[in-house]
Amino acid sequence: MTNTLLLMPVSIACHKAGKLLFLLSIVMLSCTSEEKPLLQKIPITEGWTFLLSEEGPEAWYPASVPGTIHTDLLKNGLIPDPFYGCNEYELQWVGQKDWVYRKSFYADEQLLAKTHISLVFEGLDTYAKVFLNGSKLLEANNMFRKWEADCREFLQPGNNDLEIRFSSAEKRFMEDSLALGYPLPGGRWVFARKAAYHFGWDWSPVYITAGIHKPVYLETWDDHRPGDIQLYTTEITEKSARILTEMTFESDIIEQAVIRVSDRENGRIYAKQNIELNPERSVHSFEFQIQDPVLWWTNDLGAPHLYALQFDIETHSGFTHQQNIPYGIRTIEVITEDDQYGESLYLKLNGIPLFMKGANYIPQHSFVTEVSDEDYERVIENAVLSNMNMLRVWGGGMYERDIFYELCDQNGILVWQDFMFACAMYPGDDAFVENVRQEAIQQVKRLRNHACLAMWCGNNEVDEGWHNWQWQAAHNIQPADSATIWKGYQRVFHQLLPEVINTYDPGRFYLHTSPVHGWGHEESMMEGSAHYWGVWWGLEPFEMYLEKVPRFMSEFGFQAMPALATIRQFQTEEEDSLFSDALRCHQKHPTGYETITAYLERENLYPSSLREYIYLSQLIQAKGIGMAIEAHRRAQPRCMGTLYWQFNDCWPVTSWSGMDVNGNWKALQYTVRDLYDDIMVSVIDHNRSLDVYLVSGMLDDLQGRVELHLVDFENNRITLYEKDMLLPANSPVKVTSLASETIKSQYDMRRHLVEAVFTVKDRRSFKNQKFLEPYGNLNLPDSHLHYDIEAVQGGFRINIRATAFAAHVHLYLADRHAWFENNFFHLWPGEEKSVFCQSGLTAAEFEKQLQVYHMNAK
Repeated sequence: MTNTLLLMPVSIACHKAGKLLFLLSIVMLSCTSEEKPLLQKIPITEGWTFLLSEEGPEAWYPASVPGTIHTDLLKNGLIPDPFYGCNEYELQWVGQKDWVYRKSFYADEQLLAKTHISLVFEGLDTYAKVFLNGSKLLEANNMFRKWEADCREFLQPGNNDLEIRFSSAEKRFMEDSLALGYPLPGGRWVFARKAAYHFGWDWSPVYITAGIHKPVYLETWDDHRPGDIQLYTTEITEKSARILTEMTFESDIIEQAVIRVSDRENGRIYAKQNIELNPERSVHSFEFQIQDPVLWWTNDLGAPHLYALQFDIETHSGFTHQQNIPYGIRTIEVITEDDQYGESLYLKLNGIPLFMKGANYIPQHSFVTEVSDEDYERVIENAVLSNMNMLRVWGGGMYERDIFYELCDQNGILVWQDFMFACAMYPGDDAFVENVRQEAIQQVKRLRNHACLAMWCGNNEVDEGWHNWQWQAAHNIQPADSATIWKGYQRVFHQLLPEVINTYDPGRFYLHTSPVHGWGHEESMMEGSAHYWGVWWGLEPFEMYLEKVPRFMSEFGFQAMPALATIRQFQTEEEDSLFSDALRCHQKHPTGYETITAYLERENLYPSSLREYIYLSQLIQAKGIGMAIEAHRRAQPRCMGTLYWQFNDCWPVTSWSGMDVNGNWKALQYTVRDLYDDIMVSVIDHNRSLDVYLVSGMLDDLQGRVELHLVDFENNRITLYEKDMLLPANSPVKVTSLASETIKSQYDMRRHLVEAVFTVKDRRSFKNQKFLEPYGNLNLPDSHLHYDIEAVQGGFRINIRATAFAAHVHLYLADRHAWFENNFFHLWPGEEKSVFCQSGLTAAEFEKQLQVYHMNAK
């Protein structure tokens, strides 16, 4: 089947500090008389306190809103750094306790004169009872929902006392489990609509948070409250794009109003619409056109153009409302249809089949309020630098803040959006389902207008877990209970979520689960999305990536250690060893280091120091995942997507990430950048054949020259193949296959590598270099590296030379974080390579911090 959606993004929240979600107009009580906003929002973020009663008399401490209990305790010096050493295990008491937050605020006559006054919480984590002046106002049980209550009748002139009592999500799990009467497979997050990774994952610690994790405000209005705006691009031609607009209002009276739609940048008026605001009608629809539309594209195909739309509303009585909406015009289609391979899964953007190049994205911090706008900008910038066009927001984390999607809009990154369900079975009772319904409605309405939003997915690995992980046997689930659990799954993922999408985001593609089939089943390579974990979990060799190529690979991965500077966040140099207690505490996979070591030994690598282990683990991670990416891109159109696990980290940890929590790129990230480039050169030695492919992700054919060389470590080159050729647009081409055994019989592969280069007419070149022997078998020469450092704008330039061939030269800082534009490169004798490093250090500090390592080092 084909699912098509013509949709423009709407971003209705400015992400700068101090502005709130869906903030159309901030109007404080000191407004001048000339200002007549339809809606007023009054922040309640300052002056909060929380209660600590662990020992002795009750004590109230300052709290941050937004914030979490762990960060509040840390800022008050009441707990040590949660990420240092093995402190995680000493701090579990925090998540096991109930907490109270309080604040007083002042209400004057002007506020109390408003017809409607609501208290709004954008996010409460998670089980919370809210009291205003001693009366219970609302009870929350979902971290992913916005909570709102009419509070006008509870307010009093002068000071008002607001109190929130948070119950432990861990204790609630025990209560809910006993009440259910039968086990639900998975983790302790199954009942809580709370970020699952807070309960611990094989890359994250157990920190079960509580607190006010999003803004709080009073929302007031009199006659009309403007609500949601939804925009549909219903038709696109070269000459115009037709936009359907649906605006919602709550109204107490009948009144005429005018809506104007204009371009904030050039002042062009697109529409002027008269409407009647009426208590009996909440939705108002109209169309307008944009002439000569400029389309929104992913960053690899074109410019992610956004129109700066401005919506102005004015009522007959003179009340006004304004909303600025970045607006992208494009078509998205997700194609699932039978073909000669099975059933496809791929995307078309503006009618162009698009190979998805990206990664799985997880929350950037264990404590969600600790992620700044600059952190979001950095992570999306890194995605663009890595030549990505898609990120998958994984279902065990969070629906991300508005700024994440706004930056994806601006930078041409598509988003695969999971609903927040992962690796567990969930209740199917009426109360749970209704809670999920409200969550889904809110999140779908919030995100549906973003140009970056490509598709929805119901859950991560829930269907696979139920059918392939022996949950029923492991939990001794009886047949009747098993039927009840599966019925609950169907109710949420086959009925509820598709209904919500069809109602509030019609036309958007929905996939009920990922993967569609478990990696142990043949169908997983033939239909839908696949998560292939034979490598790593199954201890299969990297070469299996060349055999296991699905229709769309949405998860696969291999671990590597973070940068040494990140390890310094949780242990001192004196503690460095293989493997210290702190290193064990920062490895959440039960056999993580043992698995890395097993793959190192297959390369005949036996590291004896922490520095060597960091370096070599990153090299083999890049080798294995790079092999998979090459196989996926070469196989298009059969395979049309590769999203490796995982892009980022939430704390300092050994994990599958391509860059660690501080943004330090591992070797994998540099490999990904090369393999996700517009043109990928692929060289694979497999089944006695040396295969060379070129893969284009561009919209135009390219004329160029391909060359394949065998290069020894003295930089002597033997040409194995060369040809002038036309590389067709947006497709792979197999250039040649050579008998690798013949080459190996004639030359010592311990002292050679193969290099394939494609050079186009404008002299751009794309390259791939491979050793044909395991790393540990290489006969590398003694090589000494020399470098000088030059201070430049934004950092430093390192000019580096080698006395002999140096393999996979790695630049890093001893205990500071930095981004190097190039790394893990080969250096030939007589060659000088210049590498920029982005750093804020002084020249003296940088020179002291800079470290150079390479595979030849003894």
